[in-house]
Amino acid sequence: MDARDSTRPAAPAGRRPSRLGLLAAAALSSALPACVDAVTVEQPPPPAALGVRESRTLTLEFLRFDARGFAKTLTLEELRALPRPTLEGIWLLDLDISTLIENALLKVMYMPPAEIAALPPAAQNLVGLLNMTPENADLRGTSLEGLLGVGNAVGIPTSKILSDLVGAAGNERIIPVELTAQAVLENLVSTHPNTKTRRGPQTDEHPDGVYPVAPHSIPVTLHDVVTDFAGLAGQFGPAPLDPDDPDGAKHPGFIKAASGVKAALDDFTMTVKVDVNALPYKGVDATAADVASVNSTPGQIDTLFDFSEPDWLVLDNLSRNLSIGELTLAIPESPMYLPGGTSKEPTPRGDSPVWEQPLWEFEHILARAGELRAAQLEDHCSTYGPQGTSTSDYQPVKVCVDGAAWTEISVDESVVLEEPPPPASYFWDILLEVAQARLHDGGLAEGEADIEVTLRDVPVGVKTDDLVASIKENLSNDPAVLKDMAIELNDNSAGDADFYLYQPSTESGVAGQRDYLYFIAPDDIRKDAEGARVREYAYAHPGFFADPELTKKVSTTEEIDGDALHEKVEVEPGDALYFEDDEGRRYEITIGDKPSAHRLSLTLTRLN
Repeated sequence: MDARDSTRPAAPAGRRPSRLGLLAAAALSSALPACVDAVTVEQPPPPAALGVRESRTLTLEFLRFDARGFAKTLTLEELRALPRPTLEGIWLLDLDISTLIENALLKVMYMPPAEIAALPPAAQNLVGLLNMTPENADLRGTSLEGLLGVGNAVGIPTSKILSDLVGAAGNERIIPVELTAQAVLENLVSTHPNTKTRRGPQTDEHPDGVYPVAPHSIPVTLHDVVTDFAGLAGQFGPAPLDPDDPDGAKHPGFIKAASGVKAALDDFTMTVKVDVNALPYKGVDATAADVASVNSTPGQIDTLFDFSEPDWLVLDNLSRNLSIGELTLAIPESPMYLPGGTSKEPTPRGDSPVWEQPLWEFEHILARAGELRAAQLEDHCSTYGPQGTSTSDYQPVKVCVDGAAWTEISVDESVVLEEPPPPASYFWDILLEVAQARLHDGGLAEGEADIEVTLRDVPVGVKTDDLVASIKENLSNDPAVLKDMAIELNDNSAGDADFYLYQPSTESGVAGQRDYLYFIAPDDIRKDAEGARVREYAYAHPGFFADPELTKKVSTTEEIDGDALHEKVEVEPGDALYFEDDEGRRYEITIGDKPSAHRLSLTLTRLN
């Protein structure tokens, strides 16, 4: 196939100049005489591609324009104009939402009566469950209902038995809100696939580009900040448990809807300060047999930012108190009734089927909250006599909780009851039974009590200063996440080079003025306006070789000026090298004379 039939995308006819490139042009033009008439230069048409055994001589030049401490300020509008993949690729922090979940539950607990009345029945029942105390606990329809009979028979307030059982005062909530929040975080939030992992740069430690998310957190990107977290419901709604199997089992999600998040104010700005060579590298597009420009930014990413300077990154006008204007949380219930267990085995949780159900179902969350509450109980036995006194020898009721939270309530045979006392079980089994009964109040059948509750003005619980400090620390530890944005800011690539000329700096340790050819890496492939690579990195044999068969590689990834990514080789006049492009064509490079210190001529010959 002739090179003219190449499937490579055509180089753009013109590109907008990069922001840093404009700076370089302005500085260079200021050095020219002022009284020079403007000259219009027409661009020649691109040369014809090489046929087999055809050759062409090209000249490459290496120029530097070092911008030191150059500060670039981007407005909210300018940031939003960047390609979405670029913004989504800039991970800022894993935001701990423990306080958010607790604040949301508190909003439910203290909801005004008028708002409660407007809720769906299941959500109304949730309000009651979160506010359940020994005094107001409704035991109807549960095995604990027999305690009401005990109270009537011997004059013992049921609330006193419950109070001693759960270690809470009569009007104290049976399950503290922080424990409920912990159970929701563990079972519902942390099981969502998008709170487990996030995408990031491919590194030796993370070759697949997948990173773990901190516990109880959601990953936040620059895209989230500049779009006011518009994608929360999509990101944390229903999702495949296995991202590689979109048709497999799904997590139901925990955010049904979210709006009114104002992270970045309208006058928000992001200022980055960089040390960068603003000019592109000149290289060879072998397919077109022409000179092309390679963005110089990727190879400088490790030296681009001076993290020792506190103002290397400045974020101005973030919201002082981050909150969610309107948030709809969703918790699914099991489609079937799940009885509490009645056996100690298997330890340590017993035989209730609730533990075999998906973690994110409401019943499993309830059982986990009961387990967390049980861990706070001390093993004890309490006995009760008539009228709640302890002066009589007659103590017909005995309640015991051991160190494993196994609970036994026994009543003397002399007490005649219509319903027997509840069977021995674990503490959480008792809670599970009562909670399920109350969840279905109002005539809700099993499977009809999925919970959705909409809350307003829910504080996220993070200070702006702490947010900024965390962002700066994370980005300084992993500056590679800023690579795509840095490339956008200095977008000066043109054409599709296979390799380019590089001359090490005087600080590199390489003595004298020396010429190197660098084979391009994946990051060097230019992007389109949407931030997508215009072609795949399809090189079967990247690098330079001493023979046409490509069996003797002479290039290495030795570190020069901080670059250990590119295959590179030093060249001198008269050298001959061989390489293969991304379409399988092989070429010979013959190094020619140096027209000047920063220019190098070479002859490119197509071999097949």
